[in-house]
Amino acid sequence: MKILHTADIHIGYTTHGKLDQQAGLNTRLLDFQKSFDFLVQTALDEKIDALLFCGDAYRDATPSPTEQQIFARCLKPILEANIPVVMVVGNHDHPFAHGRANALQIFQELAAQVVVIDKLEVQLVETKSGLLRIVGLPWPVRTNLFAKEAYAAFSPEELKSKIHEFYLEFILEQADALREQPDEIPSILAGHLHIDTAMMSKSERITLLAKDPMFSVGALAHKEFDYIALGHIHKFQDLNPGNQPPVVYSGSIERISFNECDEEKGFVMVTIDDAKRVSYARVLTPARPFVSFDIDVTLKSPEPMAFILAEIAKKNIADAIVRVRILCSIDQKSEIDISTIKEALQEAFLVSEVSVEVNEKPKRLRNPDLSKTMTAAEALEIYVEQNAQFKPIKEKVLKIAAELESGLFG
Repeated sequence: MKILHTADIHIGYTTHGKLDQQAGLNTRLLDFQKSFDFLVQTALDEKIDALLFCGDAYRDATPSPTEQQIFARCLKPILEANIPVVMVVGNHDHPFAHGRANALQIFQELAAQVVVIDKLEVQLVETKSGLLRIVGLPWPVRTNLFAKEAYAAFSPEELKSKIHEFYLEFILEQADALREQPDEIPSILAGHLHIDTAMMSKSERITLLAKDPMFSVGALAHKEFDYIALGHIHKFQDLNPGNQPPVVYSGSIERISFNECDEEKGFVMVTIDDAKRVSYARVLTPARPFVSFDIDVTLKSPEPMAFILAEIAKKNIADAIVRVRILCSIDQKSEIDISTIKEALQEAFLVSEVSVEVNEKPKRLRNPDLSKTMTAAEALEIYVEQNAQFKPIKEKVLKIAAELESGLFG
């Protein structure tokens, strides 16, 4: 049996895009569509038995009609091939208001072979190679509990703890049931969750620290499950390497920002044989390249431009979204020619930023990773890394900052 495992498609991000005159759409939407189309064509070529999507179809739970159309058009060939699709609801799919439909629900209403998992449940899916068991763990939604009278007075931390308890009980119940009554049906535990040892993309690190219920690998990796399919973290990784079952984040299929510029993007092809032996292979998508230049020329006098151009020449920028951030001394600023820099970037698909920051205190050089374009959370993490007195309590500082941000902005 062959299953394509993917997650975090996130159609709707348009930052660092421009208008495509022919399509009338932002080019970033077309980038996401291209990677999704590639995934679907691979699925058809590989003659998969099922498509398993572990959450976050869009940027948020209220996609525009255009974004919904892109997702539906990409998915259509899978449905026309009568391949079953299982969708686990993620945090970006779920509406803030209790009782409203999630962003994935419409697909289950329109196509019989689509199963949307929005609560803790087990689904037996019919495929051309036999039954497939999916033990579903959708994103833990606090509002669902808060709406119940018994939990109305709970604090956010108490709700998070209660959700964690419910999920662990459900996982154990399903593992126990499979151990007591084993069968030949392949079993996949599929969730949109945060595992505490997962490596996050820079774009996710601060925003996820305080808000997410955390689960351990051991809480999920029961031997009764053949494969653990996860979404939510954009970075591909197997958290149980060399062991069974694999605990795999498929990662996202397209880059969202420069914070993911060094990460390859893709999805996972999972094979389960008749003896329930599992293997998987990562498939990379043709994601749009992001290239960032952070160039400190304060010590490169008297020819800063020569150094800048040499640094740019070191990287392949063809068809990439590019930014250049330069740190210079006040005496060097007049020597830096923005137009010449932009000429050197002509092969790029789009130049998102060319900025020059003056360092007026050469004896205390600022980290070139710091920029006015950063969020406060991203800048804070770099600041903590630069100051030895904060390093021992780094996680605590970042967690408190995230909690403050959550309290201020929701």
